[in-house]
Amino acid sequence: MNSFTQTPEETEEILKFLEDDTKNVRRAIKEVKDLDAKFEVHAKAETVDESVQHSPVEKNQIIKTLVFKASDEFIAVMCPGDKRVDEDKLEEIVGEVRMANPSEVEEETGYIVGGVSPFDLDIAVYASDEIPEGEVRPAGGSRVIGVKINREELFGVVRPEVVGVT
Repeated sequence: MNSFTQTPEETEEILKFLEDDTKNVRRAIKEVKDLDAKFEVHAKAETVDESVQHSPVEKNQIIKTLVFKASDEFIAVMCPGDKRVDEDKLEEIVGEVRMANPSEVEEETGYIVGGVSPFDLDIAVYASDEIPEGEVRPAGGSRVIGVKINREELFGVVRPEVVGVT
């Protein structure tokens, strides 16, 4: 295991996140335990820009999982970090949409904004067709833990409908 150093305040912050997120990280672990996936602990990152500061990856490898309210149901959309979901394109697929607010995200997924993982969701999951081949990094159920996983394995576990929405 590689080590890193932190100030006492930074360590307290990570401990707080881990206490709050343990259940959600375990959800992700359960989904990928038989795959060639690794978990990466990093400094708190709530945005793609923060994530690439803490990990040796390109923006397009960071996979955002965004939650939308679509007509009468909630859906999740996996999207590369360097792209935005085009709501007009998404509406052509699922009907009228709006971004879910943070309390709706937590209620519908159990995850908090900034740590929404595509694993173990009870809502429909869509994936942008622009998610790159090879290693990608979705959230691992926390803003301080990500998952290194191959795109094909990610899609094999999550089973999203792949669509053009960026």
